[in-house]
Amino acid sequence: MNTTHEMTIQKAAELLGFSDKASMLEIRKRYHELIRVWHPDVSQHSPDESHEMMIRIKEAYEILIEYCMNYPVTFKDEMSKSGQKSKSMEYWQEHFGDDPIWG
Repeated sequence: MNTTHEMTIQKAAELLGFSDKASMLEIRKRYHELIRVWHPDVSQHSPDESHEMMIRIKEAYEILIEYCMNYPVTFKDEMSKSGQKSKSMEYWQEHFGDDPIWG
């Protein structure tokens, strides 16, 4: 049985069910969902097929998480220049923006 695969970031994303983009939280959530389906102790598939999928799912997860952890991101205020707010800032403004203590 082949246990090592050469997997690209795109193939890893496809295996986990992402076509365009995903957050680290979404990647982790999907990984855990797939593990619950494919784990050999609970899978409806053959033990060999379950084992192979577990290896592939784990490899895909590691590739995507490593990519996300090592991908440089900007902390410049580019979102406000384009007129957009981050979701966290929108949430904060909606919930605390008019509060005399926090506003």
